[in-house]
Amino acid sequence: MPDVITQIERADTAIIHGLADAGVAIVHDAQGRTGPLAGRLLSLFAGARITASAVTVSGPLDAPIGRCSCH
Repeated sequence: MPDVITQIERADTAIIHGLADAGVAIVHDAQGRTGPLAGRLLSLFAGARITASAVTVSGPLDAPIGRCSCH
């Protein structure tokens, strides 16, 4: 049976809001240009923005429902 972690330490809200104010390009450069989605992905609404604490999920690639169920 795999481990299921339900109590996840999240980033401080002030840090999340600070990153949102900095903008994705600045944060992307500060991370060493890692992490963002492909440039061909566009927002559904012009000017749409969202900032949140994310959780990375690891699981078997051959799982019947796949990793999409974690998003």
